[in-house]
Amino acid sequence: MKLITVAVLLAVFCYGVESFRLQKRDAEPTAPPSAWGNVVTDTLWDYWGKGTALASGWIEDVKSWKVDEKVRNLYTESATAIETYTGILKDQIYHSWNQQ
Repeated sequence: MKLITVAVLLAVFCYGVESFRLQKRDAEPTAPPSAWGNVVTDTLWDYWGKGTALASGWIEDVKSWKVDEKVRNLYTESATAIETYTGILKDQIYHSWNQQ
């Protein structure tokens, strides 16, 4: 789950950085250099808010798929099948060694 979250956040931030580059290239600076710090900070906080909101939405979408429940069910069914076949194999080995 942490890996998915990190990947989603990384993708969101990479997309935000690329769009920031495009905005920076297209726009002419209109504010004096002393005000640029506030503009950059506000822009970064805006991207951070959008990124976290988007990532939270994606996380909620993934939770709604109930992936963890499906994985748990798959594990339980697989463990049951393995236990059954292991028991059969154990009986076969026992009876082949102890023939009467």
